[in-house]
Amino acid sequence: PSYTMDTLPEPEDERVQLVVQPAQEVAVLRFSGWARGPVVQERTTSLLEWVKRHDRPTVGAPTLAQYDPPFTMPLMRRNEIWVALQ
Repeated sequence: PSYTMDTLPEPEDERVQLVVQPAQEVAVLRFSGWARGPVVQERTTSLLEWVKRHDRPTVGAPTLAQYDPPFTMPLMRRNEIWVALQ
């Protein structure tokens, strides 16, 4: 389905805000498990090495994205490190 800002449902939690973000190209490394310090650093390094090998300049710092509640089993957790590309 296709949505616009006018057709999106209102968030039930007032802390949630819907904002329009400009389109951007990003490089992403997906991984499962707990996203903790050493693992995040290792995955970030791997992503940045891949980006460098492919001669793609980046913009800004890498971002950690976590999609699951804390009670999700580690093997079922979805995490990503992503970095914007120029």
